[in-house]
Amino acid sequence: MTMSPVCPRCGELLVVRPGSDEAWCHLHAAVTPLHHTAVLAHDAIRAVCTDARVPAWVPDPLPTGWAVTGLAWGGEPGARCTVVDCVGPAPLGGTAEVLLIAEEPGTGLGAGYAGLPWLDPGDLVDGLSAAAVQAAGQRAPLWEVPTSEDRAVFVGEAYGVWLWVVTWPATAAWLLAEDLVLLDLRERVPADLPLGPVGEHLLPGR
Repeated sequence: MTMSPVCPRCGELLVVRPGSDEAWCHLHAAVTPLHHTAVLAHDAIRAVCTDARVPAWVPDPLPTGWAVTGLAWGGEPGARCTVVDCVGPAPLGGTAEVLLIAEEPGTGLGAGYAGLPWLDPGDLVDGLSAAAVQAAGQRAPLWEVPTSEDRAVFVGEAYGVWLWVVTWPATAAWLLAEDLVLLDLRERVPADLPLGPVGEHLLPGR
């Protein structure tokens, strides 16, 4: 079941006119509504990914004990941004959560999770990168983004759109030291992809 859409930058509930691909946020004006499902299923992932204009990234394979716990997307039909939420055990105990975000420039989705006041990373993507992932077979450098102490944020580019990695807690960024390989779910949704209940940070502003 699809829930009420929210602002991709702050998570405010939005009212979308039928047939419109924009909505109005009291704080951020016209935005692309971010949709999500209350219960995640393989068929729901396939439905969103079939005509998505940007990748929907997931670690391949997922670390032991991890599951995909949420999917959010902006733009219908043809998602212009996607969020895949993964949750699993943290190395120092407790639970870790990782969001993998793909978005067209000017959407502001990744910046919303990072707590940044602008739409795109701009000059943050400059100089020496801090990490890298393998995104659909291509190396994608990532730059660390200044953010609040409770999370870690990295951003780069893959497939011509922004790729953001946001982790809670910040120490969960250890995943990026493991030669993380990402699968684009538009290519295939593995039948054995583990799914779980919606994560705490699936929507921005949480």
